[in-house]
Amino acid sequence: MRRFWPMLTVCLGLGATALPASADVTYILNCSGTPCPTNTNNYGSVTLHQLGTGTVADPYKVELTVNLIPVMENFAGTGAGFAINWNITGNPNLSTTLQAADYKGDPLPSGAIYNTSNFTIQDNTTSGHTYKASPFGSSWMYAIDYNQNGGNSTNDNYLIFDVTKATGVVINDFIATTDGFFFAVDIFGGPCNPTCVVASNRKLPEPGTWMMIIAGMGALFLLQRRRKSVHTV
Repeated sequence: MRRFWPMLTVCLGLGATALPASADVTYILNCSGTPCPTNTNNYGSVTLHQLGTGTVADPYKVELTVNLIPVMENFAGTGAGFAINWNITGNPNLSTTLQAADYKGDPLPSGAIYNTSNFTIQDNTTSGHTYKASPFGSSWMYAIDYNQNGGNSTNDNYLIFDVTKATGVVINDFIATTDGFFFAVDIFGGPCNPTCVVASNRKLPEPGTWMMIIAGMGALFLLQRRRKSVHTV
């Protein structure tokens, strides 16, 4: 019986990580320049949401929402990086579809598309392109470019887009670069004075991680109760 609960904890964790993440996963844009990775500032977030049923007609895809903090004016149109950079395991040919881009203070009705003409989709098939995101390395494979010169003529600081491929994309397919960063975003205004590239080297715990933590705590609680009952007999 003593071995049962630790084994249950491991099985629950493995079972959760074997399936496509059904809950949203959020990466915090916490890094800017060098004191990163110890920098804990919050410049915004990138949230991944799983879509699709996994069938041939409806393969898995992931919806990304880039949400900058209010003090940041918008994405930068010039500088050291693209609006957003990311990586997918296996470096596949992706299909990226822009869904919406708008000032996040405005309501965005379901299905609405705002200002997506300000963004240009890039991928690893673009000849001669290196997706640098200084100071966060050049090992990025995919990007969306903000094509407004100067980057301060609009208030685009909220971007939604879908990522998929023929065999489907799941949240766990998004991986860190060789430099250890998951996303890099080029932004204008606020503490950047006037522009800077920010990145994420951490994410909020995934559903599988929470399941392991909860199961582990439950196992310890029940084991402690069992020991107390044995000692009182």
